[in-house]
Amino acid sequence: MESVYYYEDAKNKDVLTLLEDDFFKRIGYTVRECKLMGSQRKGSFLYIKGSPEDIDRAEKMMAELKLLKLTGEENEKITAAFVSEEESAACGMGMIFG
Repeated sequence: MESVYYYEDAKNKDVLTLLEDDFFKRIGYTVRECKLMGSQRKGSFLYIKGSPEDIDRAEKMMAELKLLKLTGEENEKITAAFVSEEESAACGMGMIFG
């Protein structure tokens, strides 16, 4: 399961502090500026991939930060961009280590 969240730059410090928690380090996450993902939004996207239980726990931990969970077409587009980035990185590692 994958989820993408949007937050404004003003929340960056709080989000990065939360992401230092061992739980987030264990499940893994990716943060990217919106413009790098082809979005007109100003701020960042947080991409989390994990089991449904992990996503639920992450959402509870992030609740007070009030991040916007993407839905619909925007969610599909941004999730696809994160997945493409992951696949490109994996392909590059394969070429290096053959």
